Amino acid sequence: MPNKIIEVENLSKVFKISRTKKLRAVDNVSFYIKKGETLGIVGESGCGKTTLSRVIMGIYKPTEGRVIYEGNTIDYSSKNHMAEYSKKMQMIFQDPYASLNPRMTVSEIISEGWAYKRMYPKKVQQEKAIELLEVVGLNKEHANRFPHEFSGGQRQRIGIARALSMDPEVIICDEPISALDVSIQAQVMNLLFDLQKEKNLTYLFIAHDLSMIRYISTNIMVMYLGSEMEFGSSNAINNHPLHPYTEALFSANPVPDPDIEKNRQRIMLTGEIPSPINAPPGCKFSTRCKYAKDICKKEVPKLREIHEGHYCACHFPLDY
Repeated sequence: MPNKIIEVENLSKVFKISRTKKLRAVDNVSFYIKKGETLGIVGESGCGKTTLSRVIMGIYKPTEGRVIYEGNTIDYSSKNHMAEYSKKMQMIFQDPYASLNPRMTVSEIISEGWAYKRMYPKKVQQEKAIELLEVVGLNKEHANRFPHEFSGGQRQRIGIARALSMDPEVIICDEPISALDVSIQAQVMNLLFDLQKEKNLTYLFIAHDLSMIRYISTNIMVMYLGSEMEFGSSNAINNHPLHPYTEALFSANPVPDPDIEKNRQRIMLTGEIPSPINAPPGCKFSTRCKYAKDICKKEVPKLREIHEGHYCACHFPLDY
C-alpha cells in the first residue's frame, strides 16, 4: 500500500467578519491522501473547498488543527519551513487568466520560482521554461509572448507548466477545467493524467463536475458548509453513498445512457439552506435532510468509519 503523503487532522479556518460574527469556512476536517493517488473534493459552491486547499497550500494559516506532510507537521509560522514545503506542493488555479501576471512573458512566469530562489542562471531558466512548455503541449515560439495572446486552454497549460517548474510531489487542482470549453477540458485532463503517470504526482482535485470527479479520483471527500460529510473510495461514494447529502448530490449527476437515465429518480432537497455565518446546531444538513431526527438538530455527528475505508458524519447513515 502506498504511504500517506498528506494527512489533515481536525483542520479549521475561521474568518472574522465583524466583532461578533465569525465564518467557519472550514470546520474540523480530517482526511488523507496516499502518494500517487488523487483525492477529489466535491460540494456545493461556498462549502469551503477552495479555502481548504489554500490552507493546505499555505496561502492561509489554519485556525485549528494541523497538516502533516510525509510524517512532519507543517510549521506555518516558519518562513524557511514554508519555503521548503512550497517546493513540494504547487497549485493550478481555476481562472487561467487571472492567475497569470499580464505584464510578464510566459518564460518569466514559468521561471519566477527559480528566479525568486536563485536556482539557475537566466539562460538556463529560459531553456528549462521552453522544455516545460513542450511538456505541456506548447513550443518555444510561445515563450516570449504575454498571457493575453493565448486561448483559455493554452493559458491553463502555462499554469500547469508553472506548477511543474519546482518539480513538486503534490499538485492542488482548484477547478482547473471549469472555465474551459468541453473539448479543451478533455485535452487538459489527459495532460494531467499523463503527467501523473510519468512523474508519480499526487493530486488534490476540486471540481463541480461529478462525472469528472468519479473518473479521475481514487478517493472522494464530500463537503457541506465547511464540514466533511463523507470520505471514501470513488466506487463506494458513487455507488453506495452513506450520507443523505451525498445521496442527493450524486443523484443530480446525469448518466450517459438514456435507458438508465429515464428510470433514475433525482432527489430534490427541500428546506432552508443555513447561513455559513450562523450555522444550525447539531448536523448542518439537518434543515434539508428528510431522515433528520431530534438528535440531528442537537448533536454534531462525528466522522466515523462505517465500512473499511468509508467514513461518514451522520447519526443514521444509509446502509449498503
